[in-house]
Amino acid sequence: MRSKELKTYNLPMDNPIIAQIDAKPVFIFYLIILFGMVLYIYDRSNPYGLFLSLLAIVSLMYTPRVLLMEFYSDYLVLYNKADKSNCVLIYYDEVASWNYVRGANRDFLIIEMEDGSEEIIEGFSRQIFESNMNRFMRDKRKK
Repeated sequence: MRSKELKTYNLPMDNPIIAQIDAKPVFIFYLIILFGMVLYIYDRSNPYGLFLSLLAIVSLMYTPRVLLMEFYSDYLVLYNKADKSNCVLIYYDEVASWNYVRGANRDFLIIEMEDGSEEIIEGFSRQIFESNMNRFMRDKRKK
């Protein structure tokens, strides 16, 4: 098996990143900035639009980026939330199946390897995880 746990500084640098899953809601922050600016432009006496935009800008700048997964042409990388220096490199051809499981309190992406081992990562959006996994491993989705 080529898939393994390793340090982030040992990741191959020759492949470009195709997609990422990040827990920081950047798109929502941009929408709030846009909405706040529209509010401010149309009603300058109302300070709520300016306040919303400034709050979203500060949140965008100072909330930490939590990278969960990166997708490359031949493999994906799962990052460990607890220890930022460790990650798991998984080759697509070594994955037996994957499944997104929704729970009452938490969601999980479960990746089953051909050797019988499992890699589990906590999820937050079924649509984001499934769309990316379908993009790279559509035929390995567990029904």
